[in-house]
Amino acid sequence: MTITKIAVQQKDPNRVNIFVDNSYAVSLTLDQLLQQKIKIGAVLSDADLKVLHKLSEDGKLRARALEWVLLRPRSAFELKTYLLKKQADADVQAAILTEFADKKYQDDAMFARWWIENRVRKNKSDIAIRTELMQKGISRKIIDDVLPGALSQKERLRALVAKKRLVPKYKADSLKFKKFLQRKGYSYSDIEEVLGEAIDGDDEGSF
Repeated sequence: MTITKIAVQQKDPNRVNIFVDNSYAVSLTLDQLLQQKIKIGAVLSDADLKVLHKLSEDGKLRARALEWVLLRPRSAFELKTYLLKKQADADVQAAILTEFADKKYQDDAMFARWWIENRVRKNKSDIAIRTELMQKGISRKIIDDVLPGALSQKERLRALVAKKRLVPKYKADSLKFKKFLQRKGYSYSDIEEVLGEAIDGDDEGSF
């Protein structure tokens, strides 16, 4: 089998179509083409063609993974889970994880800051945020470095209380409201303190 033509794809100029004996055989990225030193006139065995097909699939997987990672910040654990679902070989997983981390396409600290920013907006407690980050595979060191920069836990709790405590179902049932706040990850003592502040504020405003 002989390579008779190499043509750049119209839809993706970073990929080329390779023709063997005048028939389309496989597509590769330009980097793969250069790495394999493929050129017109080269003779391929069945084993050679099988290797090229494997390289082609790996290149397509990398492209899909990069597109997915760039949609929003991702943790390394999320990326590895994505690659496992795509049934990537261990060596391909390792190569993509290393490359994306080196090029900062994927960064656990960046992901942690993004996650905290979003969860703080929802008035999640430190405990809840910390638990979620650990579930996403973020190390304790990164969490400890990033989390203190967010709004204080009591500030978040005060904001949540101010927003929710006059909702009819919570205004009529203080126990239900306290349980709601506990599910957000806040401690009983902090809840009692902040609710006490809110009640005192109501009393002062009534004069």
